[in-house]
Formats: sequence, structure tokens, C-alpha cells
Amino acid sequence: MDQIRDDQSQRPKKLRYKIGDLLKTIGLAKATYHDERKRIARSHDKYEEAKAQILKIAQRFRLRGRWTAGYRRIQMELDRIGLHLAGDTIRKLMRELNVQVSLYNRHRNGKYSSYHVRLVRLRTIG
Repeated sequence: MDQIRDDQSQRPKKLRYKIGDLLKTIGLAKATYHDERKRIARSHDKYEEAKAQILKIAQRFRLRGRWTAGYRRIQMELDRIGLHLAGDTIRKLMRELNVQVSLYNRHRNGKYSSYHVRLVRLRTIG
């Protein structure tokens, strides 16, 4: 709708479409149009503070350029600060910020390896 209005602003005033005519054509109430424009203009990110804190926490647990803090560790740190968010929300925000754990992935390829199993056993014994 705003693209149409932008195109119309370049025409002489007498040749422009009226907003009421445009809304009538597409079947939208004038009040709905103006309410929607207000909502878009006032939109803000309600998780802005949480995202900043998640980045700060994740940066502390960064190791060799990789993210090592999972959502549970981040959730625990956020709780200490006083920001209480659900685990699903934290995972969603971490995905948006691209701050997902990349270092500790036991199931990289999903293949069984007797060498790997033996290596893990030797580490735990010795």
C-alpha cells in the first residue's frame, strides 16, 4: 500500500489516487489501515535486552572461536541476572543470534566407531 502511495507522490496532485479509493478497492477499512501503520511504526523487539545479555554470556564461554555455552548454562546465568525466560525462548533467541554450540557434538556423523569407544574408555580410566 505504501509503495502505491510512494509512486503516487511523484504524480501531480490532481492525478493521484485518493487513499479512500484505494482502500475501498482492496476492501480494507480506513481505521484498520491506519491502526496497522501505527502498529508497524511503533514495533519494537521485546527481547532486545535478553539478546544483549545472551550475547554477553555466550561471549564469556567462547573457546577457540567456538560457542560452548548451551541454552541451559545461558538460562542459569540469565536467572542469576534476574531475566527469567523459558528454555524454548532462549533456544529461539540463540538461533536468531547464531550463538549455538558447535564444539561439543558427540554425534557428528552418527556412525559407530569401535576406535572412538575405546578411546573414550581409555580417557575415563586413565
